[in-house]
Amino acid sequence: MKTKMQMCLSALSLLVLAACGDGSSSGNASRQVVTVESIVTNAAAIQAAAPATVGKSAPGDVAGLLAYVPGTAPTRLVVFCHGLGHTVEASWYPAVVDFADADTAVVTTNYRDNDQLPVLRAAHDTLAATLYAKQRFPSVQTVYLLGVSLGGAVSGTALVEAAHASADGRGLFDYWVDVEGLSNLSEAWAEGTAVVPEFAAYIEEETGGTPVTVPDEYVRRSPALRAQEMASLGLRAAVVVHDLNDGLVVTNQGHEMALALLTAGVPVQVFNVLRVGDGQDPGTTGTGALAGFLGLDDPNNLIRLAGHGSEADYAHPVIRTGFEQLRMMLDGTYDETTPYAEHAVDDG
Repeated sequence: MKTKMQMCLSALSLLVLAACGDGSSSGNASRQVVTVESIVTNAAAIQAAAPATVGKSAPGDVAGLLAYVPGTAPTRLVVFCHGLGHTVEASWYPAVVDFADADTAVVTTNYRDNDQLPVLRAAHDTLAATLYAKQRFPSVQTVYLLGVSLGGAVSGTALVEAAHASADGRGLFDYWVDVEGLSNLSEAWAEGTAVVPEFAAYIEEETGGTPVTVPDEYVRRSPALRAQEMASLGLRAAVVVHDLNDGLVVTNQGHEMALALLTAGVPVQVFNVLRVGDGQDPGTTGTGALAGFLGLDDPNNLIRLAGHGSEADYAHPVIRTGFEQLRMMLDGTYDETTPYAEHAVDDG
């Protein structure tokens, strides 16, 4: 029997699809009614199978969403990983509904300590949700992973930690879209220590120390330092999207990730988002953070360089580009044969 939450979510999906009609953003004119269920998973078994951590690791249940078309046997699974300060119910519901179709199930989950920086715990929570979806739909053959901001670190860590979650030690994910993702935790800790001590404190709580005292814990949560493992676990191709004027996850983290993937032999395409259009919210900007520190006006008000987009703002060019590339992967129009390519996205 469905819970009240499940029935409410399913009813909302019907309203969303009715509003979209045949002109939904997915481009699929034969969309069927999508059911969205509220699910609860627990990563205790995965955590027990993985190497121990000196960081925070208390197990617990987490809520998520699973979307699918009833009566179908989807061969594809999309997994979304959210960022800091977001919940899947508040920020991801429209995307969950939009990407689900007769051949595609979608799953996404909240994290333990959702309002902090639970990179490893969140990766294990993501793996638990992925396994749950695959058990529900054993027809799934290909798995697509997309993470935004903190979700970039979470999804990248999940790619490698999947070896501890699968029965044969193999990977679970085939394609990855990393959107303005955190990729090097030591760098983020150093930046946080200098500018936002609370942020650095969250990282220390997650890892159990500093990069000096527990370096392996930082490496374990830094996707840019684990690209070779991603390749060995079967990652077929990746997309990295980052903005030029990021005030939360500096843009070099995206390029570090992309170059690490290139070196590991994983085909990767990089999308550099330059400017937002008139009337668009640029997001959290690096120039804004610096100007605020100096007591000045943000010069970006004039030049409108793209900043860190909110994952709840689907019109932001960073978020939009990530979804567009995922859609191309699903539609079979994404070129996964090119070893490396860089693109510019400019809405200005």
